[in-house]
Amino acid sequence: MNEKISQVMLACALLLCVGDIKAEKIGIPTCVMRPNFMTIANQRIYIVEQPAKIHLYRIEPGRLAFVKTFGCEGQGPGEFDFIHRLRPLKDHLEIPTAGKFARFTLDGRFLDEIKLPISVFKNRIFRVGENYLARDLQIDNEGITITIRLYDKDFKLIRELGLQRQSGSIYKINPVTDYYSTCVSGDKIFVIDSRRKTLVIMYDQNGVEQNKIHLALPPIKMTTALKEIILKPFKGSPSRWKEIERRIILPNQTPGLDYFEVVDDKIIARTFHYREQSVEFVVFDFLGRELKRLFLPQTDRLVNGTLFCFYQDRYYFLKENIEAEAWELHMKKIW
Repeated sequence: MNEKISQVMLACALLLCVGDIKAEKIGIPTCVMRPNFMTIANQRIYIVEQPAKIHLYRIEPGRLAFVKTFGCEGQGPGEFDFIHRLRPLKDHLEIPTAGKFARFTLDGRFLDEIKLPISVFKNRIFRVGENYLARDLQIDNEGITITIRLYDKDFKLIRELGLQRQSGSIYKINPVTDYYSTCVSGDKIFVIDSRRKTLVIMYDQNGVEQNKIHLALPPIKMTTALKEIILKPFKGSPSRWKEIERRIILPNQTPGLDYFEVVDDKIIARTFHYREQSVEFVVFDFLGRELKRLFLPQTDRLVNGTLFCFYQDRYYFLKENIEAEAWELHMKKIW
């Protein structure tokens, strides 16, 4: 019996060791100074530099190879005011910005762009088939109104997929507001609502509801330790913190998630559970069944944008090396 217990304990220890494999440093992406977003597709890494540059790299055996920098600040063709994100597809990139929607080749050559006759908050617009999915946000003295709408190719409204009204003051800052957003994967549209429980509604490209997915992501009590973690990015800049300290408000609990993505027909959500320098991600299938729960290295999204992505069952993230005054690309296997 003692021998069997020892074997079980050894097996558990090995599993724990595998789960705690350290991230591997891939390389230093030269030119990166103020990253705001990153994504990977077809062995290409795209890192968006504030406000409107894109650095392109290739993942090669044993190294990270710089290819080129494209995009610039301005109002002309292929120029942007600020790039919040880009979306790689099979044969081109889609880059939305204020008032227009541009396309580039995967290697960064400008193709074309169209003017946007609709309002979009932080460039949150996606092409789905021939249609466009847009998320907008309006702020007034009463609070915030978020709308999620689907338009046809001529930007005529097909239908409104969601509307949420959040009360509050425009003079206050809540870093953990309810998550109410959308994303697109292939020809599927996802609308995510974390007001009470986390509900995901899946639509086809024409806005016809396909499925409702309930995710087991309960809110988390706002403890003193959690407050410190949430406010740390703000306090990293003393001058900024002094300016907004009195405007910060925190609720008694967090929403169930603060990040949502669909990768390879899997739902990936980030919660407010933290452990040392890591944060919890939970993976679900399209029926809402939990597939995996794991802690991955934390990045300060509130300050620098989305500095991580998932690609081929791996978690890639940017990490600032203060002493070397450089950003490093790291990778960790998740499956």
